[in-house]
Amino acid sequence: MCVAACAAMSGCSSETQTDTQNSIPEPAEAVTGEASADSTETSADEIQTENADGDVSEAETLADESDEQTTSGGTAVVYFSATGNTADIAEKVANILNADKFEIIPEEPYTPDDLNYNDDNCRANLEMNDDSARPAISGDMTALTEYDTVFIGYPIWWGTAPRIIDTLFESYDMSGKTVYTFCTSGGNGIGQSIDDLTSLCPDVTISDGRRFNAEATEDDVRQWMNGLDS
Repeated sequence: MCVAACAAMSGCSSETQTDTQNSIPEPAEAVTGEASADSTETSADEIQTENADGDVSEAETLADESDEQTTSGGTAVVYFSATGNTADIAEKVANILNADKFEIIPEEPYTPDDLNYNDDNCRANLEMNDDSARPAISGDMTALTEYDTVFIGYPIWWGTAPRIIDTLFESYDMSGKTVYTFCTSGGNGIGQSIDDLTSLCPDVTISDGRRFNAEATEDDVRQWMNGLDS
């Protein structure tokens, strides 16, 4: 399920990392519509009542149990997907973990022309060639800061994470959390993106990462997750 976010918090410093890998990414697929239907968990305030014997009412007991289930902690899966491949992997990760899922939606959506890597002036190429580019994220994702463990997924663009992932890391404080990353790519690995994100936000420790191709199955994802530190 997707969870609605709250008010904004500051993330890490805005120090940038120069890309060191110049391999050209795979041609993008046709962009698919990826709407994220957020559902907001709410709980009604219960008034504490006692019966004649001084026992707490059943209504309050149920309310307290509900509050315990919605406090901070747990696992979130957050992802950016321009063509649908990363969204598919994120869905598998969330299903395996029964985790809450957040989609990173650009304030200005990417079009097929934006992802035409054969055009030096396409939006994706211009952003990846500009270390300071920070595409805006639509909506507020502060709820991510309430989770202890966060899985972050993205495609590989020009050998590293898209600039909108830099926006995420700089906007929301994930220091002290257990952070895992996963990516989708036809050939480039995830290592350079982890190095770049770690340099961008030294206070964030990325515990592990894994590259998947578009044909990865749920068993492939589960095998990776079974090997992660608990």
